[in-house]
Amino acid sequence: MTTKSDMTEKFSVFTAPRGGVMTKEVGVVTGELELHTAAEADGTLTLRIRYAGADEWYTVDGGPYRLHDPRDHEVLHDVLVGLLHRPQP
Repeated sequence: MTTKSDMTEKFSVFTAPRGGVMTKEVGVVTGELELHTAAEADGTLTLRIRYAGADEWYTVDGGPYRLHDPRDHEVLHDVLVGLLHRPQP
């Protein structure tokens, strides 16, 4: 049986802000990271982080997350990258 997934995914590499990004599994991660966001057709949003080039993903602390409209996923992903990739003073 084949099922069609209505999930959209986006990936972006960025440098963590001062203080890093808090994850559920290992606490704060810093350095060059990759953000993965996935949105289901019902608006369920998954946010994961990994060290750029690594295999293991970590769940961003917080949530659960839900979009009012799944079509907002791309814009939200770009906003998250902008917030997480702030210039350091």
